[in-house]
Amino acid sequence: MSETDRRNGEESIRVERGREVTDGLAVDTYRGEGVEGAPIVVFVYGGAWESGARGQFSRWALDAAGRGPASSRTESDDTASEDFVAVELEYRLSDEATFPAQIRDVRACLSWVRENAERFGGDADRVAVVGHSAGAHLAMLAALAPENAFGGEYDPEPTVHAAVGISGPYDLRADSDEDGVVRRFLGGSEEEVPERYAAASPVTHVAADAPSTFLLHGEADGTVPVESSEAMAARLEETGTTTRLRTDAGADHVYLHSSYWYPEIRESVFSWLDERL
Repeated sequence: MSETDRRNGEESIRVERGREVTDGLAVDTYRGEGVEGAPIVVFVYGGAWESGARGQFSRWALDAAGRGPASSRTESDDTASEDFVAVELEYRLSDEATFPAQIRDVRACLSWVRENAERFGGDADRVAVVGHSAGAHLAMLAALAPENAFGGEYDPEPTVHAAVGISGPYDLRADSDEDGVVRRFLGGSEEEVPERYAAASPVTHVAADAPSTFLLHGEADGTVPVESSEAMAARLEETGTTTRLRTDAGADHVYLHSSYWYPEIRESVFSWLDERL
Protein backbone atom coordinates (compact mmCIF):
# COMPACT_ATOMS: atom_id res chain seq x y z
CA MET A 1 0.00 0.00 0.00
CA SER A 2 1.28 3.48 -0.86
CA GLU A 3 0.54 6.77 0.84
CA THR A 4 2.01 10.25 1.00
CA ASP A 5 2.65 12.10 4.23
CA ARG A 6 3.06 15.88 4.06
CA ARG A 7 5.24 17.33 6.82
CA ASN A 8 4.39 20.90 7.83
CA GLY A 9 2.91 21.56 4.38
CA GLU A 10 6.36 21.33 2.79
CA GLU A 11 8.14 18.03 2.57
CA SER A 12 6.37 15.10 0.89
CA ILE A 13 7.32 11.64 2.08
CA ARG A 14 6.29 8.59 0.13
CA VAL A 15 5.47 5.68 2.40
CA GLU A 16 5.19 2.21 0.88
CA ARG A 17 3.70 -0.18 3.41
CA GLY A 18 3.73 -3.95 3.31
CA ARG A 19 6.36 -4.44 0.61
CA GLU A 20 6.75 -8.21 0.39
CA VAL A 21 10.11 -9.73 1.31
CA THR A 22 9.03 -13.37 1.53
CA ASP A 23 5.69 -15.06 2.04
CA GLY A 24 4.47 -13.67 5.35
CA LEU A 25 7.31 -11.14 5.78
CA ALA A 26 7.18 -7.49 4.68
CA VAL A 27 8.77 -4.07 5.20
CA ASP A 28 7.66 -0.43 5.06
CA THR A 29 9.80 2.11 3.19
CA TYR A 30 9.93 5.90 3.65
CA ARG A 31 11.37 8.20 1.00
CA GLY A 32 11.55 11.98 0.74
CA GLU A 33 10.50 13.69 -2.47
CA GLY A 34 13.22 13.52 -5.12
CA VAL A 35 15.65 11.53 -2.99
CA GLU A 36 18.00 9.14 -4.80
CA GLY A 37 21.07 7.25 -3.62
CA ALA A 38 20.59 8.14 0.03
CA PRO A 39 21.94 6.24 3.04
CA ILE A 40 19.46 3.72 4.41
CA VAL A 41 18.38 3.51 8.04
CA VAL A 42 16.63 0.26 8.97
CA PHE A 43 14.58 0.29 12.18
CA VAL A 44 14.00 -2.84 14.31
CA TYR A 45 11.22 -2.62 16.91
CA GLY A 46 11.34 -4.03 20.42
CA GLY A 47 8.85 -5.85 22.60
CA ALA A 48 10.70 -8.65 24.42
CA TRP A 49 10.63 -10.70 21.19
CA GLU A 50 6.93 -11.41 21.88
CA SER A 51 5.17 -8.18 20.94
CA GLY A 52 5.69 -5.22 18.60
CA ALA A 53 5.10 -4.63 14.91
CA ARG A 54 5.99 -2.46 11.94
CA GLY A 55 4.88 1.08 12.71
CA GLN A 56 6.47 1.24 16.13
CA PHE A 57 9.30 3.36 14.69
CA SER A 58 7.10 5.31 12.26
CA ARG A 59 7.81 8.65 13.95
CA TRP A 60 11.52 8.00 13.68
CA ALA A 61 11.21 6.80 10.08
CA LEU A 62 9.16 9.82 8.99
CA ASP A 63 11.68 12.17 10.58
CA ALA A 64 14.61 10.30 9.02
CA ALA A 65 13.05 10.65 5.59
CA GLY A 66 11.78 14.19 6.16
CA ARG A 67 15.01 16.07 6.70
CA GLY A 68 14.48 18.13 3.53
CA PRO A 69 15.42 17.65 -0.13
CA ALA A 70 19.03 18.07 -1.19
CA SER A 71 18.02 20.88 -3.54
CA SER A 72 17.06 23.05 -0.55
CA ARG A 73 20.59 23.06 0.83
CA THR A 74 23.38 25.41 -0.16
CA GLU A 75 27.12 24.84 -0.43
CA SER A 76 27.66 27.34 2.38
CA ASP A 77 25.37 25.43 4.75
CA ASP A 78 27.95 23.59 6.83
CA THR A 79 25.28 22.20 9.14
CA ALA A 80 23.21 20.61 6.37
CA SER A 81 22.77 16.85 6.59
CA GLU A 82 22.23 14.32 3.86
CA ASP A 83 18.80 12.79 3.47
CA PHE A 84 18.08 9.28 4.69
CA VAL A 85 15.62 6.79 3.37
CA ALA A 86 14.07 4.66 6.10
CA VAL A 87 12.84 1.09 6.37
CA GLU A 88 10.82 -0.58 9.12
CA LEU A 89 11.22 -4.34 9.04
CA GLU A 90 9.44 -7.14 10.88
CA TYR A 91 10.17 -10.57 12.31
CA ARG A 92 8.29 -13.49 13.80
CA LEU A 93 7.56 -13.26 17.51
CA SER A 94 8.38 -15.91 20.08
CA ASP A 95 4.80 -17.22 20.22
CA GLU A 96 5.13 -18.05 16.51
CA ALA A 97 8.64 -19.49 16.49
CA THR A 98 11.70 -19.68 18.71
CA PHE A 99 15.22 -18.48 17.95
CA PRO A 100 16.83 -18.35 15.38
CA ALA A 101 13.65 -17.56 13.41
CA GLN A 102 13.78 -13.89 14.45
CA ILE A 103 17.35 -13.21 13.34
CA ARG A 104 16.77 -15.11 10.09
CA ASP A 105 13.81 -12.80 9.41
CA VAL A 106 15.83 -9.67 10.21
CA ARG A 107 18.61 -10.79 7.90
CA ALA A 108 16.12 -11.68 5.17
CA CYS A 109 14.75 -8.14 5.37
CA LEU A 110 18.25 -6.63 5.33
CA SER A 111 19.07 -8.71 2.26
CA TRP A 112 15.91 -7.43 0.55
CA VAL A 113 16.86 -3.86 1.46
CA ARG A 114 20.27 -4.18 -0.18
CA GLU A 115 18.94 -5.94 -3.26
CA ASN A 116 16.10 -3.44 -3.78
CA ALA A 117 17.72 -0.22 -2.55
CA GLU A 118 17.43 1.61 -5.86
CA ARG A 119 13.67 0.99 -5.95
CA PHE A 120 13.15 3.25 -2.93
CA GLY A 121 15.99 5.74 -3.40
CA GLY A 122 18.59 4.05 -1.21
CA ASP A 123 22.30 3.30 -1.45
CA ALA A 124 23.03 -0.38 -0.74
CA ASP A 125 26.59 0.52 0.22
CA ARG A 126 25.44 2.69 3.14
CA VAL A 127 23.11 0.73 5.41
CA ALA A 128 22.59 1.26 9.14
CA VAL A 129 20.44 -0.62 11.62
CA VAL A 130 18.76 1.07 14.58
CA GLY A 131 17.00 -1.05 17.17
CA HIS A 132 15.35 -0.68 20.56
CA SER A 133 15.31 -3.28 23.36
CA ALA A 134 14.76 -6.71 21.75
CA GLY A 135 15.13 -4.89 18.42
CA ALA A 136 18.52 -3.54 19.56
CA HIS A 137 19.51 -7.12 20.37
CA LEU A 138 18.47 -8.32 16.90
CA ALA A 139 20.02 -5.31 15.16
CA MET A 140 23.37 -5.88 16.84
CA LEU A 141 23.19 -9.62 16.23
CA ALA A 142 22.50 -9.02 12.54
CA ALA A 143 25.40 -6.58 12.32
CA LEU A 144 27.95 -8.71 14.17
CA ALA A 145 27.34 -12.42 13.53
CA PRO A 146 29.18 -13.95 10.55
CA GLU A 147 27.61 -15.32 7.40
CA ASN A 148 25.58 -18.51 7.87
CA ALA A 149 25.80 -18.24 11.64
CA PHE A 150 22.12 -19.16 11.95
CA GLY A 151 21.55 -21.38 8.93
CA GLY A 152 18.47 -21.21 6.77
CA GLU A 153 17.94 -19.90 3.26
CA TYR A 154 18.22 -16.26 4.32
CA ASP A 155 21.44 -15.80 6.25
CA PRO A 156 23.68 -13.82 3.90
CA GLU A 157 26.81 -11.91 4.78
CA PRO A 158 25.66 -9.15 7.19
CA THR A 159 26.59 -6.06 5.19
CA VAL A 160 25.74 -3.42 7.78
CA HIS A 161 27.89 -0.30 7.83
CA ALA A 162 26.76 1.21 11.14
CA ALA A 163 24.71 -0.05 14.09
CA VAL A 164 22.74 1.73 16.81
CA GLY A 165 21.36 -0.07 19.85
CA ILE A 166 19.06 1.60 22.35
CA SER A 167 18.26 -0.06 25.71
CA GLY A 168 19.34 -3.45 24.40
CA PRO A 169 20.24 -6.78 26.08
CA TYR A 170 23.49 -7.98 24.51
CA ASP A 171 24.46 -10.97 26.67
CA LEU A 172 21.48 -13.26 27.26
CA ARG A 173 23.65 -15.55 29.36
CA ALA A 174 23.72 -12.79 31.98
CA ASP A 175 19.94 -12.32 32.04
CA SER A 176 18.19 -13.36 35.27
CA ASP A 177 15.00 -13.91 33.19
CA GLU A 178 12.65 -13.78 36.16
CA ASP A 179 9.59 -13.49 33.91
CA GLY A 180 10.65 -16.21 31.45
CA VAL A 181 10.91 -13.92 28.41
CA VAL A 182 14.33 -15.22 27.34
CA ARG A 183 13.32 -18.86 27.92
CA ARG A 184 10.31 -18.42 25.65
CA PHE A 185 12.45 -16.70 23.02
CA LEU A 186 15.20 -19.33 23.05
CA GLY A 187 13.02 -22.35 23.67
CA GLY A 188 14.42 -23.40 27.03
CA SER A 189 16.62 -22.49 29.95
CA GLU A 190 20.36 -21.93 29.66
CA GLU A 191 20.93 -25.34 31.24
CA GLU A 192 18.71 -26.94 28.57
CA VAL A 193 19.98 -25.09 25.46
CA PRO A 194 23.30 -23.41 26.38
CA GLU A 195 24.39 -23.24 22.75
CA ARG A 196 21.40 -21.04 21.92
CA TYR A 197 22.20 -18.61 24.72
CA ALA A 198 25.73 -18.20 23.40
CA ALA A 199 24.73 -17.96 19.73
CA ALA A 200 21.94 -15.47 20.50
CA SER A 201 24.19 -13.12 22.50
CA PRO A 202 25.64 -10.33 20.33
CA VAL A 203 28.60 -9.94 22.69
CA THR A 204 29.88 -13.39 21.67
CA HIS A 205 30.09 -12.31 18.01
CA VAL A 206 32.18 -9.17 18.46
CA ALA A 207 35.21 -9.18 16.15
CA ALA A 208 37.69 -6.73 14.69
CA ASP A 209 35.56 -6.21 11.57
CA ALA A 210 32.50 -5.03 13.52
CA PRO A 211 30.76 -1.94 12.10
CA SER A 212 30.90 1.38 13.90
CA THR A 213 28.47 1.20 16.81
CA PHE A 214 26.52 3.69 18.92
CA LEU A 215 24.91 2.38 22.11
CA LEU A 216 22.42 4.42 24.14
CA HIS A 217 20.85 3.49 27.46
CA GLY A 218 18.83 5.12 30.23
CA GLU A 219 20.43 4.89 33.66
CA ALA A 220 16.97 4.40 35.24
CA ASP A 221 16.09 1.48 32.94
CA GLY A 222 14.29 -1.07 35.09
CA THR A 223 13.87 -3.60 32.28
CA VAL A 224 17.39 -3.95 30.87
CA PRO A 225 20.12 -2.56 33.13
CA VAL A 226 22.48 0.09 31.78
CA GLU A 227 25.37 -2.28 32.49
CA SER A 228 24.31 -4.25 29.40
CA SER A 229 25.34 -1.42 27.07
CA GLU A 230 28.39 -0.55 29.16
CA ALA A 231 29.72 -4.11 28.92
CA MET A 232 28.94 -4.31 25.20
CA ALA A 233 30.72 -1.02 24.51
CA ALA A 234 33.77 -2.20 26.45
CA ARG A 235 33.88 -5.44 24.45
CA LEU A 236 33.64 -3.57 21.14
CA GLU A 237 36.38 -1.16 22.18
CA GLU A 238 38.66 -4.10 23.00
CA THR A 239 38.61 -5.08 19.32
CA GLY A 240 39.30 -1.54 18.11
CA THR A 241 35.76 -0.98 16.86
CA THR A 242 34.72 2.67 16.59
CA THR A 243 32.26 2.85 19.47
CA ARG A 244 30.22 5.53 21.19
CA LEU A 245 28.32 5.01 24.44
CA ARG A 246 25.69 7.44 25.71
CA THR A 247 23.95 6.92 29.07
CA ASP A 248 21.24 9.27 30.29
CA ALA A 249 20.50 9.91 33.95
CA GLY A 250 16.84 9.53 34.86
CA ALA A 251 15.90 7.93 31.55
CA ASP A 252 13.83 4.72 31.52
CA HIS A 253 13.61 1.78 29.12
CA VAL A 254 11.41 3.45 26.51
CA TYR A 255 12.80 6.98 26.71
CA LEU A 256 13.59 7.10 22.99
CA HIS A 257 9.84 7.41 22.32
CA SER A 258 9.02 9.94 25.06
CA SER A 259 8.10 13.53 24.17
CA TYR A 260 10.76 14.82 26.56
CA TRP A 261 13.70 12.75 25.31
CA TYR A 262 12.79 12.08 21.70
CA PRO A 263 14.08 15.25 19.97
CA GLU A 264 17.48 15.05 21.69
CA ILE A 265 17.94 11.30 21.23
CA ARG A 266 16.80 11.43 17.59
CA GLU A 267 19.26 14.20 16.75
CA SER A 268 22.06 12.43 18.59
CA VAL A 269 21.46 9.26 16.56
CA PHE A 270 20.93 11.02 13.22
CA SER A 271 24.03 13.21 13.67
CA TRP A 272 26.12 10.16 14.45
CA LEU A 273 24.76 8.37 11.37
CA ASP A 274 25.64 11.43 9.27
CA GLU A 275 29.25 10.88 10.29
CA ARG A 276 29.28 7.13 9.65
CA LEU A 277 27.30 6.67 6.41
